[in-house]
Amino acid sequence: MFGYVQLLRPKNCLMAVSSVIITALIAVELNLDEMPFLPVLLASLVVFLFTGAGNTLNDYLDREIDRISHSERPIPRGRVRSKNALVFSGVLFGVSVVASLWLNLYCILIVLVNLAIMLAYEFKAKGLGLSGNLMISWLTASLFLFGGMAVYNDYPDILNLVLIILVLSFFATLGREISKDIQDIRGDIGRRKTLPMCIGRKKAGYVAIVCFILAVVLSPLPYIFGMFGWLYLIIVLAADAIFIYAGASLKRSPKRASNNAKLAMLVALTAFLLGGLI
Repeated sequence: MFGYVQLLRPKNCLMAVSSVIITALIAVELNLDEMPFLPVLLASLVVFLFTGAGNTLNDYLDREIDRISHSERPIPRGRVRSKNALVFSGVLFGVSVVASLWLNLYCILIVLVNLAIMLAYEFKAKGLGLSGNLMISWLTASLFLFGGMAVYNDYPDILNLVLIILVLSFFATLGREISKDIQDIRGDIGRRKTLPMCIGRKKAGYVAIVCFILAVVLSPLPYIFGMFGWLYLIIVLAADAIFIYAGASLKRSPKRASNNAKLAMLVALTAFLLGGLI
């Protein structure tokens, strides 16, 4: 049983769920008395199961590589048979789709679209450079869209803000994914063809920097449109500074750039979470 829990990677699942919860908290302006708990809990369950299914499928497909590079994972260690892992992944995907049927149509469509993207990524696009980065960036950013749509019936005004978060998260994640590929370029040789391998480290670095710049340029929009006040602007400017530093450090240390981009994303989430207070 412990092997199946390992396949889920619960920490990753909970991080994905946090996007839904954060979006719901933004919608209710941190007022828990106004929280529509049932759709939020159901949406969180869907995200947890879907993310766990994707992690399990990834371990199944990478089982031969993991025997060398990640021998501690449950399939290489023999804790879970590979066929059982595939079945487990399918069951989790199926249950997540069924559970989404109790949410609104928008949530159902997001789950179905993301299922198609997830399968396309795992079976085809993982080793195809930029297309794989784009898919991962969408899957990550769409968690906020899914969280917003889960509470849309009660808080329809959340849509405009969620769309901004979606775009910002997409570009920030895309820049970070490319940075990680630059960092891992030596280990990826012979395994997959990433963007840095296709166009070179320098040009791939420029693409990552452009993504970070787009996230920075678009970040003041909630303040400009009057959605949030000056507190949001102060915090998001701090996030922007970290994004700029990430881009500046990319050539010297892709790993540092990736870590800084992750930190900037966390600070930006704080800005969105607290932005409505003042």
